Amino acid sequence: MKRLLTVLLLSSLISFSGCQKEVQNSKQKTQEVSTTSQTQKDSAYDFTFTDVNGKTHKLSDYRGKVVIVQFFGTYCPPCRAEMPVLQELYNKYKDKLVVIGLSVDYIGESPEKLKPFVERMGITYPVGPASEKVWEEYAGRITGLDSIPQTYIIDKEGRVRYYEVGFAPSYGKLFEKAVIELSSEK
Repeated sequence: MKRLLTVLLLSSLISFSGCQKEVQNSKQKTQEVSTTSQTQKDSAYDFTFTDVNGKTHKLSDYRGKVVIVQFFGTYCPPCRAEMPVLQELYNKYKDKLVVIGLSVDYIGESPEKLKPFVERMGITYPVGPASEKVWEEYAGRITGLDSIPQTYIIDKEGRVRYYEVGFAPSYGKLFEKAVIELSSEK
């Protein structure tokens, strides 16, 4: 019984931390959601992507709204656990918030290949494959990590203000606080 409890505890810790995009020997680094002084003044890298329904989206088209960009893998338990939290925020703050999901395991693939996954997860916000360039501009330039999920919160002026690597259930409240704070800025 003690062994079973230990295995269950370890499984739950792993499932709510993060996944490596590719197998690596580096340690996972998780940060508390907070303002990043390094990126606060930087504009978010503007990108265009096609979602699973064939619609093209450009990040800069959403200026004036808060944007959450999640890089995820369909195979990643923490990524999948974060998606209902993002969906709930999207539903609750739809007039002030845009959520974008970018898959790192479908880079270079047709967006339609993601459609069954998106439908199974009940996601209604735009989702499509990330490009290598977009992944490099966010993960490479901002966090320097190859772990997922990576979630970025971009203010109404198009600046990355918050980010998180990995996921824990408590992040939902932190994300919501950030959305409220940034959407009330003039």
